[in-house]
Amino acid sequence: MIRLIVSDLDGTLLHNHKAVRPEDRQALQEAKAQGIAVAFASGRMRPEIVSVMEELGITGHAISQNGAYVHTAEGKLIHQSAFERELIADLAQAASGTPFLTLIAAPDSYVVERWSERAEELSSRLMAPLVEMNDLQEKLGRQLVCGKISFMGDVGELLQFQKVLKGKYGEAIDAYISDVDCMDVMPRHTSKGTGLLSLLEHLGMKLEETACFGDSFNDLSMFAVTPHSFAMAASHPDVQAKAAHSVSGVAEGIKRILSHNASLHGRSNRSS
Repeated sequence: MIRLIVSDLDGTLLHNHKAVRPEDRQALQEAKAQGIAVAFASGRMRPEIVSVMEELGITGHAISQNGAYVHTAEGKLIHQSAFERELIADLAQAASGTPFLTLIAAPDSYVVERWSERAEELSSRLMAPLVEMNDLQEKLGRQLVCGKISFMGDVGELLQFQKVLKGKYGEAIDAYISDVDCMDVMPRHTSKGTGLLSLLEHLGMKLEETACFGDSFNDLSMFAVTPHSFAMAASHPDVQAKAAHSVSGVAEGIKRILSHNASLHGRSNRSS
């Protein structure tokens, strides 16, 4: 029996970065009405996830910043991770001389060292504050805790930059494309998958009682820990190849989940 549904946001539940399709909203509400818990796992920070939940009229758990933070539906922080100061200070300068925008994820806001036209454009996509911090280097790893750093730019160039970063920092980081113009870099062993495992341990749930939805490479760690994984049909073929199922949207996947639960319930009734 599936007791928890975990959904990515951008490209999965959110379209054009902010819009939720009516059928997906209705499906999530139906799942909640049938007693299934809901969680949202995103590279976005918790205030943005909370904003989506408010718009949906759903209270759920939050795995934010690709697993750097995990909060229960009641708002209790049960897991967090962050870069060590020396590493994040170095990463914050890694894109110097490149066309990329470097975006630091603090617990409740995004930070850039210098405001720019690109930062202005990006701010319209975010549901949390984007602030300029000229003394960023001095505060990183001290007053400013960072669990994720993102580089924004052309995806082809980001893939080349990904190789550079992995070659330099090796096992200290994980880096993957998370959106059409974004590469996220995380402390090693911090992912949506590790965040989901922390949540399941807290809730006392089993892996097979969980279903997850995603569309990008930062969702693969979730696909790896649950047998009920759903990739969006519009996602990269390599992402779909790692999921148990490919669906047109969240609503289609939830329909399958509810049918799966109903069939198990029917078998239970027949056996009793």
